[in-house]
Order: sequence, then C-alpha cells, then structure tokens
Amino acid sequence: MGTALEKEWRKLLQKEERMLSSAENKKETKLDRKRKEITGKIEERIPEKLETTLNWAFYRAFLLLFEKGTVVIEKTFKGEELQLEFQVNNFRVDQKPTKHSIRKVEAAGRKSKLLSSAVTTVEGIGLGALGIGIPDIPVFLSVLLRGMYETAASYGYDYNKREEQILILRIITAGLSDGAEKRQADKRVEEWMGFVPAEKLYSFEEEVEEASRKLAEVMLMAKFVQGIPLIGAAGGLSNPFVYQKVLQYATLKYKKRYLAVKRKGA
Repeated sequence: MGTALEKEWRKLLQKEERMLSSAENKKETKLDRKRKEITGKIEERIPEKLETTLNWAFYRAFLLLFEKGTVVIEKTFKGEELQLEFQVNNFRVDQKPTKHSIRKVEAAGRKSKLLSSAVTTVEGIGLGALGIGIPDIPVFLSVLLRGMYETAASYGYDYNKREEQILILRIITAGLSDGAEKRQADKRVEEWMGFVPAEKLYSFEEEVEEASRKLAEVMLMAKFVQGIPLIGAAGGLSNPFVYQKVLQYATLKYKKRYLAVKRKGA
C-alpha cells in the first residue's frame, strides 16, 4: 500500500537535496560576472536609505495584508473550490495511494498559480513604466500571498491561522535565499514542520521582519530600476521571477509536508 508513497517521498527528497546543493555550489559564469559589473554601477546610484525604506515598506505591507487584506485576496481566487478539490483528491489517495492520485493533489492549484504569475508580470511592467517603485509593493505582495494561499489550500491547510502564516513567511525567506544561507533558511522551514528540532522560537513580528529583509535585499536593485521611467519595465520583470522562485519552493515543501503525514498513516 505504501509503495507509491515511498517512491514519491524518495524522489522528493532527491529533488530537495539537488535544489539545496545547487544553491550552495553554484559556479559563477561569465554572464554572472557581467551582471555583477552592471549591478555594481547601478548600486553606486542607489541611496543608502533605500534598503531601509524598502524593508519598512514590505514589513508594513505584510502586517496590513495579514490583518486586513486576506479577505480581499480571497476574492481573487476560488479558495472553497481548492479546498473541495483537495478533499476529493485526498480521499483518492487514502483509498489508493498511486502515483497518479498523489500527483493530482500537487496539480490542484497549478492553473490558478500560473495566472497569478502572469498578473505579477503585467503589474510589474505597468507600474514600472509609470515610474512607480515603492507604492506598488502592497500590490505585488498581495499577488505573492495569493499564490501562497492557493498552495496551502491545495494541500488542505488553513492560511488564516497564525502558525500557517509563520510557515508562509519562512518559506518566502528560504525560497529567496541562495548559497549556504539557503540551507540554513530551509532548516528553519523544516523546524516549523517538525522534521528537525527547533533551535530557537521566533515571534510573528520577527518572522515578518525576516521575510521583509529578504524581499528588500532581493528586490532592492529591481525596485530602484523600476522607479526610473525609461527603464522601469526592466525592474517590473523581476516580479514574476521572485514569484516563481518562491512558489516552486513552496510547492516542494507543502508536498513534503503532505507526504510525511500520509506516510505516517500508511
């Protein structure tokens, strides 16, 4: 009965390790060096206080959206349908855990998440072309959270719960991390999911600060460029890149969490 589950579990662990090893051992290419050269020239023009401003903007947007924006975000996707579809797919897995039935759970929210990715592209390019940088952060963040909510609902989890929001924040931080930092951030996700012992407890506000800091760091360059009307569209293109990077990681982690529960009950 547990054969398909075990196969999916092993494949997932291998995929997870490849992802982490790739982040740690990524070799710098000529294109990377050229990008760094260009980036360095742009960085010289970025005001010192911009990262602090971006950090604060993400922090305030997170708090606002978690406290008052979830109801609005829920209106942009079919949460109840995702939950119902999960129940149907989960029942099939319980009855017969085959490769097909397990993959059906994973695929449940794929179409809606692809739509969200398209929205981030249009939103980013459109606002960037108008010379807007900081003000569009709540808009972008609401689309990112929509994708996270869809992923959670696709695996049967309630994103309205504070503990689930903490996991979402940790996933965003880890999803955007690179190098050795990626494995450490991944460990914090694993701690929350109970796969490894927790070394330190964090408050909700501290989790928001961590995710805000990482987003500010990753999007600093893009948002500065996005604030320049003539090349604003280039900054907007970073939005779908960030969205996809976070959601790919989120899908892997939610699937691992789901399979872990199923293996215990198999």
